[in-house]
Formats: sequence, C-alpha cells, structure tokens
Amino acid sequence: MRPSLFQFTPVAMLVASAFSAQAVAQNITVNGLVLDHNGKAIEQARVHVHGRQQYVYADKNGRFIIQAPADAELHISAKGYGDQFVTLSDNNELKVQLQSGGVERIVVSASGLHQYDLEMANPVSVLSGEELSRKTAPTIGETLKSMPGVHSNYYGPVASSPILRGLDGPRVRILSNGLDSADVSRIGPDHAISADAITTEQIEVLRGPSTLLYGSGAVGGVVNVVDNRLPRQLRPASTQIETRYSSGADEKTAAMTHDGGQDQIAWHLDGFKRKTDNYDVPDFTNDEGESSNQLANSWLNNSAVNGGLSWITDKGLIGFSIGHIDSEYGIPGHHHHHEEQDEHDEHDHDEDNHDQPTEEAVFAKVKQDRYGLAGELYKPFNGIETLSFSGALTRYQHHEIEDGAIGTTFKNDSFESRFTAEHETIAGWHGVFGYHLQQSDYQALGEEAFTPDTKTDSQALFVLEERSFGDFTAQIGARIEHVDYKATGIEFEHHHEEEDTDEHHAEDVKHDFTASSLSAGLVWNFQPGYNAALSISRSERAPSAAELYSNGTHIATRTYELGLAYSLDQDGEISESDIKFKKEVANNIDLTLRKYEGDFTFTYNLFYNKVNNYLYMRDSGLTMADLHSHAEEDHDHDHDDHDAHDEEHDHAEDGEFSIFHYQQQDATLYGAEFAVAYQLSAEQQLEFFIDSVRAKLDNGSDLPRIPPVKVGTGYSYSAEDWSANIDWTHYMKQNRVAASESATGSYQILDLGFSYYFNVNDLDLTAFAKVNNLTDELGFVHSSFIKEDAPLPGRSFTLGVKARF
Repeated sequence: MRPSLFQFTPVAMLVASAFSAQAVAQNITVNGLVLDHNGKAIEQARVHVHGRQQYVYADKNGRFIIQAPADAELHISAKGYGDQFVTLSDNNELKVQLQSGGVERIVVSASGLHQYDLEMANPVSVLSGEELSRKTAPTIGETLKSMPGVHSNYYGPVASSPILRGLDGPRVRILSNGLDSADVSRIGPDHAISADAITTEQIEVLRGPSTLLYGSGAVGGVVNVVDNRLPRQLRPASTQIETRYSSGADEKTAAMTHDGGQDQIAWHLDGFKRKTDNYDVPDFTNDEGESSNQLANSWLNNSAVNGGLSWITDKGLIGFSIGHIDSEYGIPGHHHHHEEQDEHDEHDHDEDNHDQPTEEAVFAKVKQDRYGLAGELYKPFNGIETLSFSGALTRYQHHEIEDGAIGTTFKNDSFESRFTAEHETIAGWHGVFGYHLQQSDYQALGEEAFTPDTKTDSQALFVLEERSFGDFTAQIGARIEHVDYKATGIEFEHHHEEEDTDEHHAEDVKHDFTASSLSAGLVWNFQPGYNAALSISRSERAPSAAELYSNGTHIATRTYELGLAYSLDQDGEISESDIKFKKEVANNIDLTLRKYEGDFTFTYNLFYNKVNNYLYMRDSGLTMADLHSHAEEDHDHDHDDHDAHDEEHDHAEDGEFSIFHYQQQDATLYGAEFAVAYQLSAEQQLEFFIDSVRAKLDNGSDLPRIPPVKVGTGYSYSAEDWSANIDWTHYMKQNRVAASESATGSYQILDLGFSYYFNVNDLDLTAFAKVNNLTDELGFVHSSFIKEDAPLPGRSFTLGVKARF
C-alpha cells in the first residue's frame, strides 16, 4: 500500500485530544536585551529555552521576546562570544552581557536530548548564521565540504552529496528537520539532494555512527538541514530577502524567508529561485582527449516554496507544513558523445540559454511534494516532561530526459514518523524513548532502471539516556530495528546460450533484517573551558535495496552494478546467490578533546572504525560485452518508443563498462580531525583545520574514492559596519587507490569575501561580494565518479544583497 495522508489522521486526533485534556502550565512572556561588554547591542544573539525546541533571535537593537515557563533556564549565545545560562525565577525583564571570545554553544536538534554541540560525546559540527550564508552553494555537499571530516562526492556542481569520514551513499542519512529527505540521492551520485541551504537556519553534521535515532542508514553519520518550516516558537514578524549573482555560471538566485506570530498562531513562508548556465572551469583535457574551459551540461534551474502554520500554547504545540520543489538540472558526464558534438560545443555557451536543453543533453526533471505534521505536549502527566511526534509524507518523482524523451523515471513515495517521550529524572538519569516508522514505495522505470521496484518497511524502538556524575556526564543508548524488503520483477537467470524466453520469468523477492545498535559515551569536564569525550558504539546496518537487488547499467558510476542477491561466474552467467546476506557491523571509537573558552579554542577528534562485513563493489574483471545476451534481454523491457538507433548507440557506449559485483569483507577506517581558532583581537580571528581518513579492506587493498588529506586556514576581520574573510584550502595528492582507479593530484582553492552592513529607513541591509577560486586553480575531486570529466569550477565573482525588515 502506498503511504497516504490518511496516516496522519489518527496522529492529529491524538494530539488535538491531548491538548484539550492538558492542564494549563504557567508560562510568562520574557523581554530581554543582549549586549556586549561595551554595552553595544548584539544582533542575532540566540535565546533558547533549555530542554525544549524553543528559541528566538535578538533584533538589530539586541532585543528579544520569548514565551517560557516561569522557572525555565534560558541559554543566550552569539558567535564570537562566551554564552550564558539564566534561570528566570519569575523575572520577565532580562539584561544580559556577553564577553567576547570563546565558542558559541549551539543546540543540536538531531541529538535527541537538546544537547549542545560542545557537550556531546559524538563529534558534531554546526554551520549557521553568517558563516552558513557565506558558504551556501547550490548543493549540500559543496556547502559543507570545508568542514573538518566532510568532503563531497561532486558529480559536478549540480549534484554533490557529503562524504563523512570516507563514507557516503546509504551509510549517510540526509535529514530535513530530523526526518529523511526521501529523495533518491542515496542511490546514485547524479541524483541531487532535494534539501537546499539557501533558506535554512543551520545544518548539523554528526560524524560517526548516529544510528540510535535515525536507523541503520546512519552508520556513517547524519546531515540534518534545519529550517523553521514548521514553526516551534512565536516570533515577531520578520522578513529576509536575498538576491545574488555569480559570474562563473551566470547564476541568478533570489530567496525569501518570512516568519511571524500573533496570539497563539505562528507561521512561516520561504522560497527560492536559482538559474545558471554551464559552469566555467579552468582549461582541461578530459579522459577522451577533448579540451574545454566549460563543464558541459552543468546548468541548473531550481525553485522551491515552503510554508507552515502552528498553534502554540502553554500546553505544547501542533503544526503542519507543506513544501514543493521543482528542479531541472543537466547531468555532467551523462550525455552521449555524437560526432557533431565538438562543433556544437564551440558556440552553445553564447546561444543556448538552457531554457530548452539541447537534444544531445541528458537532464533531470525533479518534483517533490512534502507534507509535515508535528506536535509537542509539555508535562502531559507525571513522569513525562514532553511527548512529541513528527511525521512527513513525501511524493518524489525524478525523470531523466534524453533526446527530448523520458528515458528513466524514479519515483519514491514515503511516509516517516517518530514518537518520543522525554521522561523526568529517574535515579539521576534523564532521557527519551520512542518508536520510529519508515515506509517507502520505490519505483524505477526505463532504460537505466538498474534497481527493481521495492517496498521497504522499517520499524524501530530506541532509548537514549544521560546522567551527570560531578565533572562527568554519561550518555548511553540502544536501538532495535526491523527492516522488510519486497522487490518485484527480478530475473535471476541470464545465460549466454540461446534459450526459450518463456523460461525467463520475473520473481517477487522478500528479505528482512533485524539490526541492533548500542552506544556509550563519557564527557569529562576536567577543567573550566575544557572537556574530553569518549564514545564507543556498535552499529548494525541492513544492506540497502540497491545493494541487494541492483542488476543493470548505472551510467552515473560508469559501471554495470550487480547486487548481493546475484552470483556471477567467470563465463558471465548470472544466477541467484545462495550466500546468506550478512548485516554490516561498525564498531566505532571516537576520542575528542575540546577547549571552548578564551581567545584560543580547539577541537581534536581521533576515530577508529572496524567494520565487519563491509559492503563494497568489487571489479569482477568482466565487462558488459560478456553479458551480450543479458543486455539483449534487458532491452526487451525498454520503452517501445525508443528506436533502434538508440539501442545500437547505448550498446556502443556502454558495452565496455566493467561489471562491479557487491561483496562483503571486513574493513578498517581510521583518521583524525583538528580545528583551532585564535582570537587575535576583538575584530580579528585566525582559524586552521586538517582532516584525514585511511580506509582499506582487511586483505590490504584500499577502498575506492577515499578523500585525500585536507588542510585549510582562514582569517576574518569584523568591524562595526563591515567584515572580510580569506580562506585557503589545500587538498593533498591521493595515491592510495583501489585497483580500478587512478591517483589524483593535489590542488588548492583560495576564496575571498567582503560584507558591508547598513540601514535604509527600516531596512537592515547587507551587501556582500566574494571571489571563489581566486587563482583559477584546476582541481579534480578524487571522490567523484567522473573526476576526469568534471573539474571544480574556475574563478567566479559573486555579488549579493540581503535585506531584513
């Protein structure tokens, strides 16, 4: 059964009835003022109600208004200042002064226990505020790639997913406000993540296993994109409008965000529109010997609109949101080469505005509708502090269009919900327990449908607990999850010998897995402003549907992918595997040392991840030419409107693709991340970071596409009316490569930025300019599947204006 809106109905009735039965809590309205040590207002200081998802930002005069329980503890923080905790005690007029220096504590909504980033046993990084605005790119992967421990798989600027400590794909969960993005970006690198950074408030990156709340798909980490789409606090009416232009791809972007509240109703509206041409790159020669200074078929035409409405009372809140994404983008390295292509490339940049893609181009057309519902009840009965629910129903459709016709269609209808109960302190332990449900109906139709239609049903129970022992804080958790797969239309037998086609028939296949995960962490505040953290976890991951059932040409990875459910002999014959599938088990240790107060701060992470039954694609030594009979049978299932020329052309291009067969073998990943910041003065700050990861199978061979060592430094200057920054990042040579890949040379990227702040009447304006890749450096991303054909963008100038009112 397809996920349906009717699944929300009993939840909404339950939350509404609970509202009517709840006794009124004592909330007060708090008016406050946030100043620095010189008595100047701190704009955008964040005021958070500790233990809840309520927060507001101070206005340009440093003032804020927030609803909170009379005995609540408020946390006031701002970038570049030491934070403060203030207990209200019926005091509804506050004046808070923050001292400069130190690291801002940020509540990590994906932590599950309202934890601050500096108090978690697991390493976490948060990108927010002006830093997020400065680093925002058209894709999440490119936005985050400068963080320690984070890289990008870079399928051109149009589709780029984050890699966490060498892991990506089904091992990294991409979330939107704590729930799965529900796109198909985990299946292929040419599929863009539906979430966008331009209208978000913060992006959280949890490195290392985060499976307790988010399931076995988070064995490598979590990226949580947080916005106010479903309002959880009453905010004064405010609007932000941003426009920007970038020269490197003639990019034009406009975005708007509006929040407001009156009485007990809060609302939110946001949207954006982005359009680019093909990206300019430094002169390079691709793997076919062709020279170019432009990344062919790398244009974008994206738009989205989101809105939400919430009823917020002393008892809790209930809210609903709706979002729509409409996106078209070219797919670099995914087009077919025609003899006349070179002639076309000489003049298409000037004549083609990409409103109508060329016939040769392959491009994606994506639509997504997402409906969200969330509710919270505060102190519904004795022993429970908060009952909460969040759910999302998503309809996703992705067409890949070639020669003006739809070649392949991917669909994913999904429903996800999470119920949690946060209990009061029992024997010193405070925590949450809950239930997590995920259902998806995935379909792939067309010539590149290398994965079968699959219905997935996942249910899980989880618990997270925390207790303080003097200077120590212990954090423990557990999760048990059951996953069911139902795949249709699978053909196991493919032989060279001519056989009666009646002997080939599609089968429906079912598999199920039960995965359990455990974690324990200890944070030691051994000295004021310092802490050390140790985290140990054992996380099980069920193989994904693609890893089990893939059987076909995957143009994006330039391989023929064969899943675990199949066996392949040296004659190129495919049959059903008789090997029992095993769960992937990650045994991870993280050691963290932090200094977060004063002018000199740092974070140092060491990690070691021993993975039993690691799933990877092994080069079988065969090519598609060895599966000629198989390929002919596959074409019998193509759309009838593809003519003979298309089939012959596909054979010519794809016939030499190597066959990669999913296998399981033990692997080890280990590495380090280090970040340091030094406040030279009240206006100047210097930063430095380095990260590295080593990943190999236990038989001694290296895993493919593992990012190289990354080193970076930055300098920023902040005056009253302006700020400037310079960032330099060096990617070292990667020569620790798998048998089927080549080494990648080193490169470095230099970026500059400048912002000017001013007011016109009631408008708070920021004009900004930046230069990306100032030296026009030619760089190839080792973790990219199409690295030889898709260098990083060249020098690009960006101008923009933000207005707040």
